[in-house]
Amino acid sequence: MRRFLFLILLLSTYSVAEGQEHTIASSDAAYDHFDLKESHAILEFILTIDTIQIEQKCEALRRLAHQDWKYYQNYALAKERLLKADSIGSGKYETWMLISRIEREAQHANEALYAALKARAFAQSENEVDKANTTYANGVYASSLDQLTKGKAIDTSLLTKTSKLLSEVLETDAGLPVPSKLLLGIALLNNDGDNVIKAWQSYFQIQDIQQVSPYLRGSAKKLKQVCENWNGNKLSGSNQEVLIDALSSSRFYEFIPAYVKKNNNESGYHPRTRDVITYAQYLNEVEKETDEYYRLIAIEQENEATYIRWLNNKRKELWNKLSFTAQNEYSEDDFLKETEEHFGARGFTGGTGNYSGYVLALGHIVNQEKAQVEQYGYKPKFTYTQIDMMVSNGFSSWFWENKAIGGWATDHEIIRVREVYLSGPINAWKTVTNSVERRKTEKVINEFLGGSTENQLETAKGLAAKLRFDAVNDLYDDLASKGLSGKDLKLAFLSKYEQYRTEASLLAHEGRHSIDQKYMPEEFEGWSNEIREFRGKLSQIIFAPEPRLELPGMITSMMGDYGHHKANKRIVDVAIEWIKENKEHISGYSDNKSAFAQIHLLTNHQIKQCYRQADPLNE
Repeated sequence: MRRFLFLILLLSTYSVAEGQEHTIASSDAAYDHFDLKESHAILEFILTIDTIQIEQKCEALRRLAHQDWKYYQNYALAKERLLKADSIGSGKYETWMLISRIEREAQHANEALYAALKARAFAQSENEVDKANTTYANGVYASSLDQLTKGKAIDTSLLTKTSKLLSEVLETDAGLPVPSKLLLGIALLNNDGDNVIKAWQSYFQIQDIQQVSPYLRGSAKKLKQVCENWNGNKLSGSNQEVLIDALSSSRFYEFIPAYVKKNNNESGYHPRTRDVITYAQYLNEVEKETDEYYRLIAIEQENEATYIRWLNNKRKELWNKLSFTAQNEYSEDDFLKETEEHFGARGFTGGTGNYSGYVLALGHIVNQEKAQVEQYGYKPKFTYTQIDMMVSNGFSSWFWENKAIGGWATDHEIIRVREVYLSGPINAWKTVTNSVERRKTEKVINEFLGGSTENQLETAKGLAAKLRFDAVNDLYDDLASKGLSGKDLKLAFLSKYEQYRTEASLLAHEGRHSIDQKYMPEEFEGWSNEIREFRGKLSQIIFAPEPRLELPGMITSMMGDYGHHKANKRIVDVAIEWIKENKEHISGYSDNKSAFAQIHLLTNHQIKQCYRQADPLNE
């Protein structure tokens, strides 16, 4: 039984109802609850309001442009809206960042690079400069792949300059997945062994390539062997195979087809290497077709049966091409077993907790170890598996982009999608230390504390920001009080934040699902998704090192008919009732404000006390 950390959204459509709130927040709420057409209609209506503020108008135009391009593939309209937003003048950085993405995905290479440079010119912080440089690098890499496909020479001087830009980004934000992977891809095309190793280490957050987890140790050794003296020269055929093997065993399949095409040496490779190349090409095709299937789901034009048939045929086609399976009869179970054994593939197909239709989750194992959680005297032992390099992470991850399925559990295994968690610590650090990012957060919080809005969605957004901001500030102050500063303080902050989130949202939440399934199997089968998730979220808060980091995501996602939404609503209702019954013990409590708006006044001890009292296992 698979359980998920995040939500799957399914979209529906209708025009803006009479009396409907016409705000960015209400449009976002519709979008967050699968209603693409309502979200789009609200945004369109906002543009007709004469009194709309310039900032809101530009934001509405950007959101519409994103929807027009991503879901409806209307490039011309998306570009028109963005240029209009640019002419109005608010949020030019965000506008040109989106233009660059749309131009890149439309395969307009020069326009994409121009837009990224424009975005960088409007950047107001080091963080925004780094993001603009990463977007520029994305355009360079996409353009290089296009040149390669057309049989044209790649601009190696541009690749070298772009590698330098990405290296500067990673000096500030080592470990960020997108610039790390881009640097790896560009370095491979540029015969740049030093940056291959640098990018590989950054992505896996490894300071010393000699100190690597057992699961990746073989990959690291092979990379070091090949890359130490690889600087501009073409590798020998045998070293190319070692490199491909290292990329495969560390699951960077996405870069293998381009590297092979550039070297044009596939026929000389060993059958095992050709199997890896065939598998990597298969993944590229699956990703492209699955993304299109998800787009059709979003606009309610999908044909589930057609996609399932296509995927099954593609699997059989791969089976018949691989040297170690071609002679055997195909079965789905054997396919999954063989691709896991040889390529580390792990995932599932079918429905999820919040979307009953057919989706694909497919990633690759990058680490595996034995672990144990303890809750209320239950101590299940399980396998802790990290998967990464997701070809598909379900419909919600494709649709939402900024949220994703973070993992799932069975009664004997907890599976974590690694990349989902990589950006969180760095973003939290920037919220505390970057003046621009801090001001943005403080503005939202001050509007919330000032009670300037009666809009429930805006209140939830402000409350969530306050809880999260207080938690990360306390973490920073605690580490700084111990004498840490500079790089040591940052590394300690990133490590501790990652530990907090892993222990709560993964081990505690998914561990609770494992406990419920293992020790209460009959009850578990009878529980609704709402009850299962409510129990998981209780553990996520109660056993969290920092519960204020866990509540925000629940507070901002309460509206909807799906299990996660209903469970989040129950979590919030528990806090509201507890506050009403214990208001004399809550510092700063006011009868003039709603209990909901004062959840941030609870101490960590009070939060845990509140939810322990509501937990059925707390006897």
